[in-house]
Amino acid sequence: MNSSEEICLLTTFAQMARARRTNVDEGFIKIIVLEIYEVSYVILSTRETFSKVGRELLGSIAAVHPEIISVLLDRVQETIDQVGMVSLYLFKELPLHLWRPSASEIAVIRDWLLSYNLAAVKNKLACVILEGLNWGFAKQGNLHLDQALHTEVALLVLEAYQKYLAQKPYAGLISESMKQVSYLASIVRYGETPETSFNQWAWNLILRLKLHKNDFGRQNFPVVPFCNTVPDMTESSMFHPLLKAVKSGLPIGCYLALAVTAVGHSIEKFCAEGIPLLGVLVQSRHLRAVVHVLDKVLPVFYPCQYYLLKNEQFLSNLLLFLHLDSGVPQGVTQQVTHRVAHHLTGAIHGDNVKLLNSMIQAHICVSTQPDEVGPVAVLEFWVQALISQHLWYREQSILFLMDHLCKTAFQLMQEDCVQKLLYQQHKNALGYHCDRSLLSSLVNWIVAGNITPSFVEGLSTSTQVWFAWTVLNMESIFEEDSQLRRVVERELVINAFSPDQALKKAQVQLKLPIVPSLQRLLIYRWAHQALVTPADHPLLPLIWQKFFLLYLHRPGPQYGLPVDGCIGRRFFQSPSHVNLLKDMKRRLTEVADFHYAASKALRVPAEGSEGTPERQAGTPGFLTSPELHRELVRLFNVYILWLEDENFQKGDIYIPSLPKHYDVYRLAKVMQNQQDLWMEYANMERIQHEFQETVALWTQAKLESHSVPCSSSTQLDFTDPLLAKERVLSNLQRHEAPHPPLVLHPMRPPVPLISSAVLLAQKDATQLMCADLNLLQQQARTATLRESQQVALDGELLEAMPKQYVNREEQATLHLECRGSSGKKCQGAAVVTVQFEGMCKNEAISQQVHVLQKEVWQFQAEAAQPPALNVVEAAVHAENLITALVNTYKLQPTPGVQKVGISLFFTVVDYVSEETQRHPPTRQFFTSCIEILGQVFISGTKSECKKLLQTILKNRRLCSLLSPFFTPNAAPAEFIPLYEKVAKCLSEDNSDLVFMLLTKFDVQQWLSSTKPPLSDRTRLLESIHLALTAWGLEPEEDIMMPFNLFCKHWTHLLLYQFPDQYSDVLRLLVQSSAEQLLSPECWKATLKALGCYAPSIQQGEASVESSVLHSASDVLLSDKQVTETVQWLSDFFYKLRLSKLDFKSFGLFSKWSPYMADVKTFLGYLVKRLTDLELASLAQDPTASSKEVLRSLHSQIIQLFKPWILVLEDTESSHQRHYPWLESDTVVASSLVQLFTDCVSSLHASFKDKLLPGDEGALRLHLLHYTESCTAPRMPEFILYAFHSAYQKLEWKDLHPDQRLMEAFFKVERGSPKSCFLFLGSVLCRVNWVSVLSDAWSPSPLPETQSMVVCLLFMMVLLAKEAQLVDETDSPLLSLLGQTSSLSWHLVDFVSYQSVLGYFSSHYPPSVILAQDCSAELIVRLLKVSAGLSLPADSRKHVDIVPKCQAFTHQMAQFLSALEQDGKVAFPALGQEVSKLLDDIITFNPPDMDSQTRHMALSSLFMEVLMMMNSAAVPTAEYLGVSIRTWIGQKVHGLVVLPLLTAACQSLASVRHMAETTEACITAYFKESSLDQNLGWGPILVSLQVPELTMQEFLQECLALGSCLTLYVYLLQCLNSEQTVKNEMKVLLILSTWLEHVYPSSAQEEAKLLLWWHQALQLSLVQLEQDDSVLTESVIRILLMLQGRQSLMAEERLSSGILGAIGLGRKSPLSNRFRVVARSMAAFLSVQVPAEDQIRLKPSSELHLTPKAQQVLAALESMTLSKQYVEYQDQILHAVQFIRHPGHCLQNGKSFLAFFVNRLYPEVHYLDNIR
Repeated sequence: MNSSEEICLLTTFAQMARARRTNVDEGFIKIIVLEIYEVSYVILSTRETFSKVGRELLGSIAAVHPEIISVLLDRVQETIDQVGMVSLYLFKELPLHLWRPSASEIAVIRDWLLSYNLAAVKNKLACVILEGLNWGFAKQGNLHLDQALHTEVALLVLEAYQKYLAQKPYAGLISESMKQVSYLASIVRYGETPETSFNQWAWNLILRLKLHKNDFGRQNFPVVPFCNTVPDMTESSMFHPLLKAVKSGLPIGCYLALAVTAVGHSIEKFCAEGIPLLGVLVQSRHLRAVVHVLDKVLPVFYPCQYYLLKNEQFLSNLLLFLHLDSGVPQGVTQQVTHRVAHHLTGAIHGDNVKLLNSMIQAHICVSTQPDEVGPVAVLEFWVQALISQHLWYREQSILFLMDHLCKTAFQLMQEDCVQKLLYQQHKNALGYHCDRSLLSSLVNWIVAGNITPSFVEGLSTSTQVWFAWTVLNMESIFEEDSQLRRVVERELVINAFSPDQALKKAQVQLKLPIVPSLQRLLIYRWAHQALVTPADHPLLPLIWQKFFLLYLHRPGPQYGLPVDGCIGRRFFQSPSHVNLLKDMKRRLTEVADFHYAASKALRVPAEGSEGTPERQAGTPGFLTSPELHRELVRLFNVYILWLEDENFQKGDIYIPSLPKHYDVYRLAKVMQNQQDLWMEYANMERIQHEFQETVALWTQAKLESHSVPCSSSTQLDFTDPLLAKERVLSNLQRHEAPHPPLVLHPMRPPVPLISSAVLLAQKDATQLMCADLNLLQQQARTATLRESQQVALDGELLEAMPKQYVNREEQATLHLECRGSSGKKCQGAAVVTVQFEGMCKNEAISQQVHVLQKEVWQFQAEAAQPPALNVVEAAVHAENLITALVNTYKLQPTPGVQKVGISLFFTVVDYVSEETQRHPPTRQFFTSCIEILGQVFISGTKSECKKLLQTILKNRRLCSLLSPFFTPNAAPAEFIPLYEKVAKCLSEDNSDLVFMLLTKFDVQQWLSSTKPPLSDRTRLLESIHLALTAWGLEPEEDIMMPFNLFCKHWTHLLLYQFPDQYSDVLRLLVQSSAEQLLSPECWKATLKALGCYAPSIQQGEASVESSVLHSASDVLLSDKQVTETVQWLSDFFYKLRLSKLDFKSFGLFSKWSPYMADVKTFLGYLVKRLTDLELASLAQDPTASSKEVLRSLHSQIIQLFKPWILVLEDTESSHQRHYPWLESDTVVASSLVQLFTDCVSSLHASFKDKLLPGDEGALRLHLLHYTESCTAPRMPEFILYAFHSAYQKLEWKDLHPDQRLMEAFFKVERGSPKSCFLFLGSVLCRVNWVSVLSDAWSPSPLPETQSMVVCLLFMMVLLAKEAQLVDETDSPLLSLLGQTSSLSWHLVDFVSYQSVLGYFSSHYPPSVILAQDCSAELIVRLLKVSAGLSLPADSRKHVDIVPKCQAFTHQMAQFLSALEQDGKVAFPALGQEVSKLLDDIITFNPPDMDSQTRHMALSSLFMEVLMMMNSAAVPTAEYLGVSIRTWIGQKVHGLVVLPLLTAACQSLASVRHMAETTEACITAYFKESSLDQNLGWGPILVSLQVPELTMQEFLQECLALGSCLTLYVYLLQCLNSEQTVKNEMKVLLILSTWLEHVYPSSAQEEAKLLLWWHQALQLSLVQLEQDDSVLTESVIRILLMLQGRQSLMAEERLSSGILGAIGLGRKSPLSNRFRVVARSMAAFLSVQVPAEDQIRLKPSSELHLTPKAQQVLAALESMTLSKQYVEYQDQILHAVQFIRHPGHCLQNGKSFLAFFVNRLYPEVHYLDNIR
């Protein structure tokens, strides 16, 4: 086998092993595994090829069967000497994390690890195996491997470490600086020494082991049972290696001692023994291990922090840790500033500080969980630990940690605990509560030119913004407490000092220990911090808010001055400060631009974002929502306005009048110094996200310590622990010894103490409280009275000040000097008197204003006085009483104490009055008292709910104060009565009260906890319903909040134990809506609870899907409930419609229009559910009839919509019809009609594929219902328009009409409104009639099909006259008419067709056949095709085709005649229409008709056309005759002419018309195109049937017209009628008469005489054969007459007239060839009949010519000399030769004539019989 086949074979075996997941055959799998191992690793010839493949196959098998790793381990143990290093790759590939090794296998690994040196393969394999095991948690939350095994392996690693590396110490800094990779990679790929690799492996494995009790159950770690007793190193022999390692100071041993033994679990032992071990880890640079130790140990110390915070050794180790990880030599930053230190050391903090920070954040996160110590304890511990170092605020690592602590404190709203600690240290730093030596050093510092100390050195910090925020807030508190800001502002305002001067004055006045620096004033600190804070920092909006609180502060009223401008600009007067303001404006613009770009999703650099460099370079940070960016753009633009507007500084601006973009609401808050932070602008989502990321970093490090990269700290030469100790001691020696505490002197309490006995006596406690409250109430009354007086004085001032100055009429005389001009002197000054109104001061009013102002100032001074001491004492005493009572109750809750608390609560409530509420201090005090007492004693107390509600309802202004303690759920038995009380007090003026009370009723909790009976729930439901109806149809905007709560409770009751309340809810809903007592919002809430939602129309209004309402995923209504609901609603609305005269007259929409959107939603949902229900039933029951189900569904839908949109008849009032809606309600009604239409459409779509083509479908049912209910004669058009507009959109192309529907249509046409007829017609035109009538093409169609064809024909004729249908865009009528040829009209019988024609004749104007529009042409074509006059070649046999065609032709002729008689048609148009009609007739050729029948049928059709000439006027008749003859000459020939010939003889009344027509027919019969038919005169003889009565007139007219062919046919008919010599002689005499009178009028007519000549010769010869002298004499006379006529016709000019007599007649109309024939025949006859008594009947040897004959013959010969006869010379010479030949006699006359016919008239076919 080649290698590919072998690999395939191995893979097959592996797949077989992997496939056995159940019923595992362990032996089989073991064999496969061992065989693969042998081939891949043991056998020398194959392992090079298959080692990699085998490794992968064994790994895949082990992934399914982890137990085979034990098999491989045994086999490797046997063959490891052969396999060698390759085994390492094998076990690295195996899924060891799934394997649970047994004790014996651990023993093998232990032996390999301890018995073989580090370079040995077995040792390395042991390391690989231990590294690959899963030391974490399984999916179930338990440890994957037993906890005892963790301890065992830890000690095993320690033993190996002691054996191989005890004499070769590896510093933690070296091990942690290595790139963290797997053990195998370190020894193979990186080429490290075995000792280095082993050291790294040992530490990585040790940190992964779960050894400490706190390794479980914290920060969502799985809870794992831990050994109850923590071992002691000295008590167990198994810990001997550990004890030895600890004594020798081995770092890994120190870590294990802290992790495993009681040293790391006991507070006492850790303080005594553990901290030195921790110091060993720190000094040996094992910083990552230090973080793990702190994580395990610190949770025990958070409740008792002082153990560690007072431990100098622990704090020094912590400081050393921070120094070592930051790379800064210890002590450097204490001797130089932080800026220089940064340049000296480079790095600021390392990875282990970040890891420590993540661990701290994780501890804070855990502390927030229930039963934990709380975040404050963790925050306080770490803040105290970090700030305990000297000049800690210059250590970057400490600042990094402090920044994150401040950030977390902000997030958890626990900033007070951090600020408190910093505040105390800040006061100490500034000389408060500290010794004089420190103060003197600080003074020296300041005198030397440095600014006042601060934890934020410099003007600001852009890196630790959170820390700066906390510090500046702390300093702000300090600035307030020290009154520094107040004094500086007062000096700026009153004395107009500069900021420097004001600051110095403040220092003198306040006797501050240190003169503060100007730069340290908070207004400058906030300004500088706002400049450097990154634009995307969450705190930036709040920092600017802090600045503007100081900048826009208006301090006037504080100093008894009127409200003036803001003080901000007074701080910014110097050039440097002016530039600072400019920088701030520029910065605000930049920040606004930044957020604008971010809101547009542009990629903008986050300038100096606080995100860590790792996150900026790696994974993307948190993305702020565009909405917040847009809000920030608006806010910073507002800030720009505030900063730029100078009017704020002047004080002459009225804030409410400012434009909207000034954000007047917030501006007022700022100017009123309201300190509440605008947290809506702080990006709390980002803060939470970054907090979770930080916690996740530690979570990953703790669970997967081996995967976290170690920090690459720079090695420092601080390895000797002694040096560290000396450094710590030397640092401590720099501080002076603390002073002893001050001596305490006992003092009398300023407020009487509260005895414990009072707390149990209700009467005494109440009396004490009343005494205090009386004082406070009196103080509030005094303040309120003073306020009222102040307002009155202000009013008087406002009234008096406008009257202080008035305008008075005054007069002044002015002297205007003149300087003169043009050398002339001025004659003196001009005196001008001026009258004007001048301002005059009213002294009395002015004095009054002055007095009022003095009174105002006096009131203001009184108001500024502090309250009396007894008032303050009363407030404190009352507060102490409440505090003592609350503390007593919390320690031991007893009914007596609770009773006292309740009494005090209501006592305080009774003292609340309008005065106490108007006075802010008293209001705040009373509010606090009520809040404390209410929370402790009232909230949740069952017995007080009713009393508290009564108190609230009695004194409604206390609602906001008392409602938080109203807990009706605490009294389940009184829940409903309490609710009813609240519901009954509804009114528009107390909506806020009701809302606040309603929010306290948790209906859901009451339902779930008390499980009330149905009667109680019904009572509550009716109470809610009463409240909802009290507000009517349109609740005011002010009461929408309580209204929404009632709706919410309504739906809670509906959904609880559904459907208990469903029927009640539905009943109340519809009954109240019928009277418009409910808001539509109640419908919306109810439908939302039921899962009914409005459709999302995405495909246009016409979409069927727009009506299909989707229900929620949880369908509440069962199938039965849906059916019952539909039935109930149908009955309810039907009865409602007929219940009142209003509903009868105006319909339901007049009252229900506000609810229609929701009613439609509900009805649509019910119909959809009902349809789905029936379809599901149909699918489950194959025997069910789809037709019956559809009919039932359609009936239910009709009943559901019937009360809304259909006309109802009231049986009680003489069947009076009630229309469904008024015209004003059409819009609403149309929407419901549309819903009804959509339901029908959905029904059609659902059942379309479940019915046979002819079955009664939804569309047919719908249309039949429409014809029955909506087509009454007086139906209003606006109702019909709504129906038709909606119904037009249905898929009518799927409709399959039947006879019943068509009858309904015809009934509508006869008696319904025109719009109904047009609508039905439009619908029926869209039907696919080809499909509907498909049965018509079968051999034996059904009678119903024949009826449908007739109905369709009637329908099309009925509709085609309607212009509205014809003129539609894409008219379906025109489309249907265009399909005429595709429909089966052959089934239409004559009677039906005659009826259709009768309607057509009576309803269509005759001009329809002339109309050029498409519809007219199509309807005429329809009638023609349905008659069978225009049949395709493969058409079926038509029923009654001849009478139908005859009727159609008659109708067309009748219309044309009518048009002609009315003068409405021109001759050309008339001729054109007649030609079209004749064209149609000539194509009539039914396939199954014999020629005789067809001849008669065609004759009858032609007769209808020809008879038009009988009734037409003479000019019209003449024009028609010409048109018909022209048509005959152009369009017909041959046998086709015969029916027309017969028709002309039988129909034309005028013999002249008959003669002309018959002549034209016979001429056309012999047209050239008929040659191939071998035509003869026989068919002509049969077809020409001239009436006997008009025979002579006809013959005379034919002679007059020169109709020679017609007369020739007559001769032939005469000869055929009697074949005797006598008859033939008679015919010859008639012919001779005609020959004597006829002269051809044109060359076209001349050839016809040749027939007569031939017939005359023939008859003459027959008579001559009789040898009768009388006959012979007659014949000779006839031939001589013939010879004379021929000679006459041979002349070139006519001889008639005077000119003709003298040889000057007109030129002969005959052709040259005819004159040749005539002269030749005349010459021939002159020779054969030389005289009246001579005739040559037989040839002779000689020919004797008479002179006359010679003359004639000479004339013939002379013709050869004429140019015009040149072309006939041959014929003339032949004729001369023939005539002169003596062998030719009269018998040869016919052949002589035939010679000329053949030569000169070959194209004339009626001469064929004489050729």
